[in-house]
This record gives sequence, C-alpha cells and structure tokens, in this order.
Amino acid sequence: MEIIKNPNFEFIALRNKAFKISLTLILIGVFFLILHGGPRWGIDFTGGAAITFKFDQEIKAEDVRDALQNTGMESYEVTHFGDRRHLLVRLKLLHSKQDYLGAIQSQFDSMFPENKYIIEQNDLVGPKIGTELREKALLALLFALIGIIIYISIRFEAESFLGVLVTLIFGLLVLTVSTTKAVLSSDLLTGFLILFSLAVVGYICLKFDFKYAVGAIVALLHDVIITVGIFSILNKEINLSIVAALLTIVGYSLNDTIVLFDRIREEYPKERKRLPLDRIINKSINNVLSRTIITSLTTMMVILILLMFGGEVIRPFALAIFIGIIVGTYSSIYVASPVLIFWHERFGAGAELTRKVTA
Repeated sequence: MEIIKNPNFEFIALRNKAFKISLTLILIGVFFLILHGGPRWGIDFTGGAAITFKFDQEIKAEDVRDALQNTGMESYEVTHFGDRRHLLVRLKLLHSKQDYLGAIQSQFDSMFPENKYIIEQNDLVGPKIGTELREKALLALLFALIGIIIYISIRFEAESFLGVLVTLIFGLLVLTVSTTKAVLSSDLLTGFLILFSLAVVGYICLKFDFKYAVGAIVALLHDVIITVGIFSILNKEINLSIVAALLTIVGYSLNDTIVLFDRIREEYPKERKRLPLDRIINKSINNVLSRTIITSLTTMMVILILLMFGGEVIRPFALAIFIGIIVGTYSSIYVASPVLIFWHERFGAGAELTRKVTA
C-alpha cells in the first residue's frame, strides 16, 4: 500500500540541519538533567511505602489522589486492582521514620467519612532495593544495545564472524561481572562498567567495520537520551514503566532502522556505479516512506488514545512511547543513515556497504 506515489523528497540534503536540531535537543535535555541533579527517579528506584486499602464502597482514584495531595507527600501513585474498592497507594518517603500512615488516615477519615476502609497490607521498599533496581535497569539497556549490535552484525555483516564472536563473548563477560555483589551495590562501579562496555563495544565496531551496527546504536542512544531529556524538561518521574517504555522505543526504532537498512543494502549494489552514496540512501528512504508513515501513524493513534483516556497510571508510559515514535522515526532517517554516509566518507573505498557487490 502506497500513500504517496513515487515520492522524491529531499531528506539527506537536510542532514546537517537535522544534526543541529538533535544536538540542540540533547544539550537542552542534559542541561535540565544537571539542573535537576539527574533524572527524577520514581518510587521503584528510590524506595518508599506500598499500602493496600480496601474500602467498603467503590472509590475513585482521582479522589484519593486529591486526599494524598493534602498530606504533603512528595510523590505518590494510586492504582485500582481487583475491583474499584481496592487501592494500592505507593509513596516516596522523605526519610525512613516519616509518619506517612497517620497523615493518610487523617485525610481519608476527613474526606471519606462514610466510606470506611481497612489497611490490608503495608510494606516498605528500602533505598537499597531501589538502588539495585535502578542499576539493573541501566544494565538492561546496556545488554539490549550489545544484543542489537550482535543481531545487526549477523544480519547485515555476516562476513565479520570473528567480530560477532568477540562481541558475544564480551557481552557474556559483562553479564557475569554485572551480577557480582560489588557491582550491584555500587552506583559508581555500575556507571564505570557501562561506560567501559560502551567504549569496548565502540572499539569492536571500528575494528571489525560494523557500520550498520554503529548507525543503529547511535540512533537508539539518540532516541533514549532525547526521551529522557524531555522527561527531565517536563520534570516527570522515571519509574519501571518508563524503563519498559524506553526498551520498547529501542525495539520500535530498531525495526524502523532495519527496514531502511534492508532497502539501502538492496539498492547499493545496483546503483553504486551510477549514483553517489547519499543519493542511494535518499532514494531508499523515499522507497520505504509509505511504509514508515503507515506504521508511525497507526501506532500513534493507539498511543494518543492511551494519552487521552488511559488515566494517570498509564499516561507517563504512553507519553514516553509517543515521544519515542516521533524521535525514532526521525532518527532512522536523520541519524542512522547519515552515520553510514559519514563512515563511507571517513574510511573511503574500504568501507563498502555490502561485501558482496554485484555490477
């Protein structure tokens, strides 16, 4: 199905302007991250309280949020489960000895005098558990990137078997080290492991000429950094559902990039003697344009419905996905593809986009 017949838009010629736009968004996001002292971690990562209430009558989550707002709590989440009488309230505590339960009960008794309730469960999530979850979330993103490098390299650069093998072995070593108690208990060691792994993986990509993998990874990092930056600008919390959204964005963006890379790989052997590389890539982008528009629009329709009608709990997740769809579609065209052009220009004739070139 083609929305636009024989498109011939100029995309690649705008890559320098697109680079400036991306750099500006990243710098603004980094500025707000520094301003806020890093991401605004949610209860999942900082620790807090989880309280289960059972009311005699059905109660709206919005009314409970209004009651909690009057308690002076810094951050909280309210969700129904089972039925409309059961509520799970999750709170971020200022300190371990905070009398959160007394303040909540006082507000509930005042605002819902005719709707009695009991506390079925009251659990505390310590900051140590929250720290471990945060570190594991960051490591999950790292392993996702290493796995993507291996997948892209096998699919597009199968000739570099040794490079794929080295990447796989290194990934297994990082996985082993990341499960040690020393790493799991230290933010500093976790950060060092992530930075060291990115540096080694970058060297492997350069050493074994993983041009497609580099393009995909740069685009994915671009998408994640901008999404986290926008959340920092909006002062939104980063919790486990947002981490899940970031991993979903990585998968969505990767799928879009692979479709484009497949077309570039098909067109390059046929057109390499007639057209320069930037023209081949621009032609490939136009060839998959209808597919990109259809996929992005249909996905965004669902996400917009979640944004409008999904409620307070699902809305941050939907917002992250919404941002990711826009940024991911943009990065496939203006980040991943220009990396291939840069690689070709930087490393010259020795950096063919496909080893098996036909006339």
